[in-house]
Amino acid sequence: MSNLNDFDIDDLRNQIDKIDSSLVSLFENRMETVLKVAEYKKKNGIAILNKTREKAVIKKNLNLVKNKDLFLEVEEFFESVMEISRGFQNKTLNREQVLPTSKQMTVGFYGVTGSFSEQALKEYFGEKVDTKAISEFEDIFLELKYGKINYGVIPIENSSTGAISEVYDLLKKYDFYITGEKYLKISQNLMGIKGSTLDNIKEVYSHPQGLEQSMEFLKGYKSWKLIPYKSTAKSAELVKDRNDKTLAAIASTKAAEIYDLEILQKNVNSNATNMTRFVVIGKDMESTLESNKISLVLSTTHKAGSLYHVLKHFAENNINLLKIESRPIKDKPWEYFFYIDFEGNINEDKIISSIKLIKKNSRYFKILGNYRSEIINIE
Repeated sequence: MSNLNDFDIDDLRNQIDKIDSSLVSLFENRMETVLKVAEYKKKNGIAILNKTREKAVIKKNLNLVKNKDLFLEVEEFFESVMEISRGFQNKTLNREQVLPTSKQMTVGFYGVTGSFSEQALKEYFGEKVDTKAISEFEDIFLELKYGKINYGVIPIENSSTGAISEVYDLLKKYDFYITGEKYLKISQNLMGIKGSTLDNIKEVYSHPQGLEQSMEFLKGYKSWKLIPYKSTAKSAELVKDRNDKTLAAIASTKAAEIYDLEILQKNVNSNATNMTRFVVIGKDMESTLESNKISLVLSTTHKAGSLYHVLKHFAENNINLLKIESRPIKDKPWEYFFYIDFEGNINEDKIISSIKLIKKNSRYFKILGNYRSEIINIE
C-alpha cells in the first residue's frame, strides 16, 4: 500500500475532480433513463413508486461493495439517489398537471350520496367524474390499493372538533399520498320525516363529529338519546328508511333534499364558522410547481430534546409550520408519531436541505404529500 506522504495534495484533488466529472455524466445518464421509465409507467397506468424494486436495486448494489467499511455509506448514497430520482420524475412529469378525464377516473368518497365528502369531491374534481360512495374510512384506502378507484376524498379535521384520528393512522398505515385538499364550510341541520316536530323526537342519529359539532344545541334537549352512526348522510338515509317521527338526523341540507326529509332546525352546529378539511389521496406523489404545502409523518427517539432537534429546522430556515398532530405508537406507551404540515415546495433548496436534516434527526420519516393549499375564505 502506498504511503499517504507519497501523494501530492494537488494530485489527489485532480483525481477527485476526474471522479466527480465521471459521476456527473453517469448521474445525468441515470436521470434520463429513470425519466423514460417513469414516462412508460405513466402512459401504462403503472405506479411510479415501487418500493420492492428500489430495495432490490439497493441490495444488489450493496453486494458489489468491496470495502465493507463503506457498506452503510453506499446504502445511504443509493437511498438518496432513489429519493432524488422520484423527485425529478414528479417535477418533470407533473409540470402541467391535468386531472384524468371521467372515462379514466373513478373517485371514492366517504359516506353515501348527500354526504359532505361527496360535496367536497364535486367541488374539487367537478361533475364529470365517476364517483363511488364508500361507507368506511379504511375501505377507501383498500379500494385505492386494489385499483378500484383512482383517488379517494376523505375528511381529516374539523375546525370545531379537531382531527379525525383514524384517518391520520390510515395515512401512516398505507403507502399513499395526499394530492390535494378542500375546505368546506359545514352547516349541520336537524331533520326528520315529514310531519315530525321537535316535540316528537326521542333519538338523534349522526356521525360522532356531527353530534359533537352540535352539542350546544343538543344540550337543550336532554331527553333525546344521541346515537353515533356511520356518517351524517347515512343517518339521514336511516331516518328516511325507518319512517318514524321519533327519529331525527343531523346532516346537510343536501342530505335532507336527497332523502326527502324535513329540516326541523337549521344550523345547529355550535360554531358559526364550522369548517371541515378534506384531503384527496392517491397512489403517487403529484407535486407540481404550484404545490405549496407539505405533509409528513415522523417519530423521534424517546429522549429529551429529540422533537426540538426536528422542529428547530423550520425556524432556522424560515419555514412556516402550519400544524402538528400527535398519534400514539402502537405497543410503545407514551411514544408518538408526529404529523406535520408546513408551507413549501419539495423542490425548493431550503426545503430540500431542511427535509434532509429533519430526516436525519428522525427515527421514522415519510413524506405524505406536496400539494396546492387552498386559500380559506370565511364569510
